[in-house]
Amino acid sequence: MPDAPRVTVTVHGPDPQSRAGVVRHLRHQPTVQLIDRPRPFSDEPRSTVAVMSVERLDARAGAELRRLVRGGEQRVVLITGELRETELMAVMEYGVRAVLWQHRATPRRLLRAVHRAARAERTDPCGVDHRLTEHFVY
Repeated sequence: MPDAPRVTVTVHGPDPQSRAGVVRHLRHQPTVQLIDRPRPFSDEPRSTVAVMSVERLDARAGAELRRLVRGGEQRVVLITGELRETELMAVMEYGVRAVLWQHRATPRRLLRAVHRAARAERTDPCGVDHRLTEHFVY
């Protein structure tokens, strides 16, 4: 994405190893300005795109996700290992811009999702029946 504008990104999630993996994918991308995030969940200034990595969307992760999207100032990309249909519907209703499965989150897919989120485009998760998400796509 050589012509893409620079996007400010924060990385969120309860697991330091997952956060480190996301940071490693984005650290050397010329179109990303990464703001390091030392603690799992805390109040920080809003950024253009927040990438949240969780294995499962439990109560704590759901609360953090809602905090990130509250007010619509921050666009969120969710990386997850597991997401039930009801959880998928909830994250789409929250305003999450993209869902990436952990096992398919390559650096290229992650960068593409970050830039689409920054442009306020919504992307459907790969491998999910389009009928489940078509009414959330704009």
